Amino acid sequence: MRHRLGLAAVLVASLVAFLNGGAGHASPADDMRVPEDVRSISYYPARGGWTLMWTRFDADAIDRDLSRIAGLRANTVRVIVPARVFGYPEPEAEMSARLEAVVDLAARRGLRVELTLFDWWHDYVDIVGSRRWAAAVLSPYAGDARIAFVELKNEIRPQDSGAADWAAALIPYVRDVARLPVAISVPAIDPARDLRLLRAALGSAQPDFYSAHFYWRPELAAHYLERARDAVAPLPLRVGETGYSTAIPYEVLPGLPASRSAREAEQGYYLRSLSLVVRRLGLPPLAPWILSDFAPDAIPADDPAVHANAREYRFGLFRVSGAAKPAAAELRRVFSGGRVDGFNGGFEDAVRDEAGRTVPALWRIRRTSNAGFARDTQVARTGRASGRIDGVVAGTGPDAAFAIAPPDPAVQPGDRSTVTGFARATSKCGQVRLAIRWFSAEGRTVGGVQSKPVPCGTRSWRRLHATGVAPSGAAYVGLYLRAAGTVGHAWFDDVSYVCARGSASATRRAR
Repeated sequence: MRHRLGLAAVLVASLVAFLNGGAGHASPADDMRVPEDVRSISYYPARGGWTLMWTRFDADAIDRDLSRIAGLRANTVRVIVPARVFGYPEPEAEMSARLEAVVDLAARRGLRVELTLFDWWHDYVDIVGSRRWAAAVLSPYAGDARIAFVELKNEIRPQDSGAADWAAALIPYVRDVARLPVAISVPAIDPARDLRLLRAALGSAQPDFYSAHFYWRPELAAHYLERARDAVAPLPLRVGETGYSTAIPYEVLPGLPASRSAREAEQGYYLRSLSLVVRRLGLPPLAPWILSDFAPDAIPADDPAVHANAREYRFGLFRVSGAAKPAAAELRRVFSGGRVDGFNGGFEDAVRDEAGRTVPALWRIRRTSNAGFARDTQVARTGRASGRIDGVVAGTGPDAAFAIAPPDPAVQPGDRSTVTGFARATSKCGQVRLAIRWFSAEGRTVGGVQSKPVPCGTRSWRRLHATGVAPSGAAYVGLYLRAAGTVGHAWFDDVSYVCARGSASATRRAR
């Protein structure tokens, strides 16, 4: 939640038999089950983040937000409880009543609650006080069907002094008190490492599932989440927190226009891409951070790393005004089980760049000397538009290109990637091609292939095709529509991508 440089996740179980009695695992009672289809969204009000949700409590605003969460086809809302603000070691009656109001409002909207305890907590030596507080908070909800599960703590660091011993003492205790499944998460910096450390340190006091958070480029999702999954196997893992900030100063993807429309379109694509990765890895649905952007005074100054960081205010699926970003519709499609494998290969979707010009949505722009980029509604092979690269008298630079990572861009050595598309160009077009590049997990180029060039001056569309096998060290692919040395115009349309697994018959297609 506050570690945006990496990931940490929450996992929902599918191995019910194991969860009810696996070796070395402190099991819940026989009548407990880890929820198998949690579709959850983390929640704070737009005008009351973190502790301010409880000190500026607004039941009407919370109810409106819960209605929006249900409208996105979520079935669970993540509610985070800060121990000190609630009253410690005895919760204040007013705060307990506010929590009950949220749980009740959620139930009325058809939502269960994912209850995260001990937020902003590091007093790991106080096990007695921690148990006392947890029992006071949870006793009213023992076995309560309105609660999906309890997350003991958000983003615990197993390296911190006393943290693992504290968690080992609290996990079975909380499970016994609440009679509900218990989860725990680690920070997003190196989740596989931290999950391995935590799992080993907990010994027999294992949670019912683990949580990992992810905030990096989607190209790296499979690399990190697969390792995180394996670190806790056979216990389940779920991506319990993830998101993409639409803040303009926040540049995750070089080449993406610094405009609101471009960043908001990319946020939706981020969720689309990540949902494909978690499906392929056999993980439950991802859980986005967070429902709404935050107003300027909505993040308390108690955590300066968050309060003073512009990107923390723009992770929402909705703007502060309540207007939906494209990511809201994208998540609704994901949670509804709809198709989510497109990448605007037909250039039908548009955004604005920094100067207000119309450019293709999702495509990153590799700007070079003498090159211009546009979405052209006057020229199209199919549909309403194409992507166009323009060059002046001196010709575009060698790296002028539209670039994109396809949905689920992960590869392993031996996988075959193929990009297909159509192009046409004016009489002085230089080298107009499609290309694939393979990258290592560190972002280093490890190989590439490209199509034959388009014959210059062709009036008709020419089909281009590039295919190759991922080399040693490859972790993900990038697709490029190149126009090097072009004077005049080069157009691209109907781009598609296929990845065939080298060791299996499974094939992933996207357009």
